[in-house]
Amino acid sequence: MRLYRRIIAMPVYRMILALAGCMASLAALAGFADAAVGGGGASVTYAVVSACLAVMAWGATYILGRDGRDGQAVRLIAMLIVTLLAVAASAYPPPWPGPSWLPLVLLPVAASLLTSARAYACYALVYLLAFAAAASLGWPEEAGLEAGEAALAAGSRISLAVGSVLLGAIVLAARGELERQLRAHAMRQQRQQLINMLQCFIPVGERKTQTSRAEIGRLSALMKALHAESGCERAQDWEIELLSLMHFVSRVKLPDYMFEKEDKLSEFELEVVKEHCFMAKELCDGVPGFAEIQNAFLYHHERVDGTGYPYRLKAERIPMLSQMLGLAEVFLAMTTARSYRRAMSRTEAYAEIRKLAGTAFRPDLVEALGRTL
Repeated sequence: MRLYRRIIAMPVYRMILALAGCMASLAALAGFADAAVGGGGASVTYAVVSACLAVMAWGATYILGRDGRDGQAVRLIAMLIVTLLAVAASAYPPPWPGPSWLPLVLLPVAASLLTSARAYACYALVYLLAFAAAASLGWPEEAGLEAGEAALAAGSRISLAVGSVLLGAIVLAARGELERQLRAHAMRQQRQQLINMLQCFIPVGERKTQTSRAEIGRLSALMKALHAESGCERAQDWEIELLSLMHFVSRVKLPDYMFEKEDKLSEFELEVVKEHCFMAKELCDGVPGFAEIQNAFLYHHERVDGTGYPYRLKAERIPMLSQMLGLAEVFLAMTTARSYRRAMSRTEAYAEIRKLAGTAFRPDLVEALGRTL
């Protein structure tokens, strides 16, 4: 079981090189065994060549895999080595009857497991041209065949080569689809882990702000309505829901007294408030698939007139999703009662927001808000 797990954990190029090493080792043993029972000098030559190929394959397996790298350059080197092994095996076929060209037919399938789509297309073209040239010159086992039979044999082998290239293309497409599914699954797992972590802080946010987690749903619903009404850049529902959750939880970074303070915040307190914009960057920085979330949250307090924070971005430089989050936040804040003020009606809140069109928010987005109310 331990050996099986080690094999499964190996990169694909090491598996293929190890497989080539095993096949060459078995061929060498078969050649020496045949020579031992009177196979003659041809068997000895075959065994020695196979042993050399086995040493080359096992050596490449060890050297390329020694530092654990699995980049495109390493895969291309591995593919070159496998190609050389197949050519050598075809040039020195076994002394007993059998097709000497068989190792070459398997090359495209190996290439489809090691290369990118563009590299495979180049490899397949060179492979077909080289295989056709070799077939036109004839294989050792075709000696003595008549012209018609030789042409038929060459055509059948070229057909097998084309079929192998097509099979490699299918393997490459299946590999690409599997990789996309694995990336999507990994992203879903990362997203769920982030959501689970943030949800742990919801009770803390409720106690600090004396508000309900229902605000998360209201913010999410308003942002989705704004997104549908504005017809702007496409955002997925999970992104909006995660932004809403993150916005609620980001309050835990602020001191408790700030939520009850009626006076104007001091300069120091304003700097503390600005820090909550970096929460998404702190959580998602460098994580594939979360760039939109990170930027939308980072810039949701920017204003179109360039007086917002943290970077004083202007107009079109502010992501639309950031503007949506900021606008929805302001509207819900106005329509939610606080200990130091009453809640505004939806009409009153919208009237106040219209005054901010062109300065804090994009006018078209403010109009979209009006259509959703």
